[in-house]
Amino acid sequence: MVPGDLVADRYRLEAELGRGGMGSVWRAFDLHLGREVALKRSVGESSGHIRREARVGAGLMHPNVVAVFDSVTDNGAQWLVTEYVPARSLDQIIEADGPLPESRVLGIGAQLAAALVAIHQRGIVHRDLKPANVLIADDDVAKLTDLGIARWTEITQSGGAQLTGTLGYVAPEVANGAEATAASDVFALGATLYAAVEGGSPWGDGADGPFAQMRRAAEGQPLPYERAREIAPLLDALMAREAANRPTATEALAMLQGGDDAQARVKRKRSPRRTKILYGVGVLAVCTALLAWYLPHRPDTQPPATPQAGPDLTKADPCAAISLDALREFGTPFVDPEVLNFGSCIATTTLKDHGGKIQSVLDLMGPDPSPDRPVTPGQLGAIERPPPEEDGACKRSITLADTNRVVITTHNNQDADKAPMCLVSETLLGDTLTMLAKGPLPARSWEFPPQSLEHVDACTLLAGPQISQELGKVPAAEKDFGGWGCGWSGDDDHDISIRFSREWPIIADPEVGGTVVKIGNRFARLIPEKDDKTACEAWVVHRNYPPRVPIPDVTEKSYDEVVVVRLDDPTSPTAAATCQATRTLAEAVVRSLPGPA
Repeated sequence: MVPGDLVADRYRLEAELGRGGMGSVWRAFDLHLGREVALKRSVGESSGHIRREARVGAGLMHPNVVAVFDSVTDNGAQWLVTEYVPARSLDQIIEADGPLPESRVLGIGAQLAAALVAIHQRGIVHRDLKPANVLIADDDVAKLTDLGIARWTEITQSGGAQLTGTLGYVAPEVANGAEATAASDVFALGATLYAAVEGGSPWGDGADGPFAQMRRAAEGQPLPYERAREIAPLLDALMAREAANRPTATEALAMLQGGDDAQARVKRKRSPRRTKILYGVGVLAVCTALLAWYLPHRPDTQPPATPQAGPDLTKADPCAAISLDALREFGTPFVDPEVLNFGSCIATTTLKDHGGKIQSVLDLMGPDPSPDRPVTPGQLGAIERPPPEEDGACKRSITLADTNRVVITTHNNQDADKAPMCLVSETLLGDTLTMLAKGPLPARSWEFPPQSLEHVDACTLLAGPQISQELGKVPAAEKDFGGWGCGWSGDDDHDISIRFSREWPIIADPEVGGTVVKIGNRFARLIPEKDDKTACEAWVVHRNYPPRVPIPDVTEKSYDEVVVVRLDDPTSPTAAATCQATRTLAEAVVRSLPGPA
């Protein structure tokens, strides 16, 4: 889409305001009513979020909630039509201007609390209140937006609780896997105001360890205040560790507004971070009275914890992150830990309705070389939700604080092209994040034998002369996660790559394709790329081994560790020439492998 295009023969696109994994947002002009509007376009299965946001927003007219006008379909794409607000988001303001004065934060907080009152009165939970979803106009009018993951409180999730919302602002009970409630929204309100006055999430940015942010969220231990003074006791109340100790949205509004009648409208509640809070008197007066007691006991008077390096993710057990309980909601699953590289695990699920089988692959991977948004080391990244692939495979991923990633992909394995691939991936990622909130992934309880490829750095298997002979130069090696893959990129898509994999015995499996050959003392399959004469792979068997434990529903009694050598040569005249050059590279790789060649 480009400026000037018409949507549903009514809305003229003016300018793209933003883009993400779920779609894009445009400023547009309503030709029928002669007014500016905002249009949010869905991508792939995110159309369900658009429809949900339209249903939730319908009839929710409040000055501090972005109004939803309509939902339209154009060329198969779902568009949400909302009020256009010329404003910056609160997170943009914080990033550009720094922390806000407490008086301004109180004004913004009162407007957001009023929005929550209206939302909760309709029996709706927002579930993703955060600075990025708060728009602030030039006159400081605040509007809450993005009801895409909101839900009515009487609706329960299928598949168990998932971690919803943005980790930096979720309540402890949500970080521990419970369903979000109105009390969780109140916590998110407090966390958002904390960010406004402190400049960042109460759970920190992960700089003191890759899992510190998740652990703080699960344990309910916000970082000590550095700037909050008069507003600190109020934030304590909103962010109480136990949901029952938090004020309701109505009570929070009274606290933020103050006023003579606040005492009558607000109950006294206990908070674990102080002896008591006197709700209801004008908040600044209350806070002033408490300062004499509070300041000497502030947690930030304690020395900060010494940052510690996180655990080595290459030693983690990826299968520990796959929740079989979550998969049982879709059918009967089993896990095969002996496939793909050493940071991968596959779960195969036979669907309940006997409609076939799906596979979910969890990969521990290195940093994204071309991220859609900036990655900040030490800070958990946003969940990436790219549209489904042409074959229906659906991927969900998140960047961890050490910049490595957890990537979950669900695809059709057998007669399951109509299965809810994205729902399965989303459910598994939610359970994975819930696990990570309690600490890092468990380390493997076993060691690979010395001759395993797990101990080999793929980038060492080819020397400079062998690379330059093919590419004409020796470009910098691009190492994959764990060193279990490596690539060299030449000019004009002329590339060499090596990756390690674990497969069912490939020589006896004609479905692998190609021609069985011997390279050195090892069997291999030489496989030309289908319909592409300029690409070829050599799958070389490094060793055959029995699995550590018998795997249910798997008939194979052994597996191969395989080195896959790939050449892409756009100048190659024939497929045979490409595969001959690939074989030459594979011969050099075999000479560098441990064990007899």
